[in-house]
Amino acid sequence: MSSLIRSLGLLVFASVSVAAPVHVDLPTVMMLAGANNDEIQLAKTKHTEVLAESKLAWQRFWPSLTLGAGYRRTDGNVQDIAGAVFDVSKQQYTVGPNLMIDWSPGDMYYVALAAKQRALAAEHLAEKSRRDIVMQATGRYYDLLAAEASLAIIEDDLRLTQDYEKQIGGAVDAGTAFRADLLRVKTQVSREKLAIRQHQEKRDLAAAALSETLRLPADSELRPAKADLVPVRLLDRKLGVATLISQAAQHRPEMKAVGAVNQAAVLEKDRARVAPMIPNVQAGYSFGGLGGGFNRDVSNFDDTQNMYIGLGWKIGPGGLFDKQRQIIAGAQEEATKLQAGQIKAAIGREVVEAAAKAQSAHDQIDINDEAVAAAQEMVKLAKERQASQLGVVLEYLLAREELTRARQNRVQAVAAFNKAQHELKRAVGK
Repeated sequence: MSSLIRSLGLLVFASVSVAAPVHVDLPTVMMLAGANNDEIQLAKTKHTEVLAESKLAWQRFWPSLTLGAGYRRTDGNVQDIAGAVFDVSKQQYTVGPNLMIDWSPGDMYYVALAAKQRALAAEHLAEKSRRDIVMQATGRYYDLLAAEASLAIIEDDLRLTQDYEKQIGGAVDAGTAFRADLLRVKTQVSREKLAIRQHQEKRDLAAAALSETLRLPADSELRPAKADLVPVRLLDRKLGVATLISQAAQHRPEMKAVGAVNQAAVLEKDRARVAPMIPNVQAGYSFGGLGGGFNRDVSNFDDTQNMYIGLGWKIGPGGLFDKQRQIIAGAQEEATKLQAGQIKAAIGREVVEAAAKAQSAHDQIDINDEAVAAAQEMVKLAKERQASQLGVVLEYLLAREELTRARQNRVQAVAAFNKAQHELKRAVGK
């Protein structure tokens, strides 16, 4: 509950003020993405619509009731049932309710069951939309986090290079260093300032992309929580790819949705085959008052009741012997099975890709740890050599450049690993 209040507070703050950066962490981003996106609301609205259609399908089993009054008058020739034509002047008026039933039980039953399955499919698709948006927000958050962390590394390197520039400047003034060395350091300072500006642009673009997903103002200055820049494993590493694919087939909302759609197609096929054999039912019952008579006679108003019931079968299109309807229903069922196979294959590919990305990123983190350690040692040695006048300025600058590159590569690897973990978790359906 407290996290929800914090997320809502962030949303309100970002909507009324964009003067200062707003820091967000991953749980807040995921919560906002799942609660404040119109694509998710659209999917939920579609589910609400289909669910109402399902309830309406069952409500068609209720009889209709009408309450009204009527007046009829006839003047001139009429013909009786025996064929005789004669002149009349009469009137009739009625008052009362009328209860009517016009059922096609077979059609109504299967339509209601199929509508229920389609509502279930819409519910699963709404959940898929929510997970997709949360996954998009998570990916964009890590893009922002990586850009911010890379920017911090370059700013740290610039600070050290500027300090080194002052040292070399003092040495040049004292006559113990060459001016060319100072110019080389100044060039490196300019290069790092340029890199900082480029990374600031990259960070701002990532913040704009994340704001779009969270439906915050486009100019919101979002900043990530630096504590999130640690490798986080979300699934048991011991689980094999085959096990993950099996779990995905059970838990992914797309598979549940296509299963419900397939069940609806099966019911439509049964409807085409079985429903025409079930007779249609028509029944009615009315009661109330009836009055009237010749000319203007209205004195004989009294109660009246009428009842009717009948059964029938429809022959032809939509009824018995409609082979084309059965062929269409069978083709639709086969199409849903093929669609299920395509979705299952796509999910399997997503699981394999996410698992491969996660393992690759994990290995890259280990490799980059080795590179960072080696670069740090190289910087230390270069600085010692420079202090003892055995080394050159270029060696130290190259060493620092290698260290900066290794640190940035590690940031990218950690961000890629965490993104892959979330992608793998989504691919498995958790």
